[in-house]
Amino acid sequence: MKKIIFMFAVLAATTFATFAFTSQANHNETVNTEITNDDYVPVEFKDLPAETQGLLLKTFEGYEFKAIYQHNETKLLKVVVTKEEEEKTFVQIDENNFEYLFLMEKK
Repeated sequence: MKKIIFMFAVLAATTFATFAFTSQANHNETVNTEITNDDYVPVEFKDLPAETQGLLLKTFEGYEFKAIYQHNETKLLKVVVTKEEEEKTFVQIDENNFEYLFLMEKK
């Protein structure tokens, strides 16, 4: 009887240790950093400050604005523009620079 109880105790301890080590080993998995619309709210061009409007007009000269979104926390912009029926999305990475999000484009 003592051997059976001892075997169950060893089995339980081994199972518990395996789960503990497995959960610790997976903490470095890649995190999805894709920008979702939940973080951005739509804004109207006319509601943006004059300085921001000027920046957008200068940066996206020749493009037509389809949509403008503002991040809830950082207040940086996501801008969807079109030119010759090609739609592109840009995200503001700092006060004066935008980065093209080619991975998010529809094919």
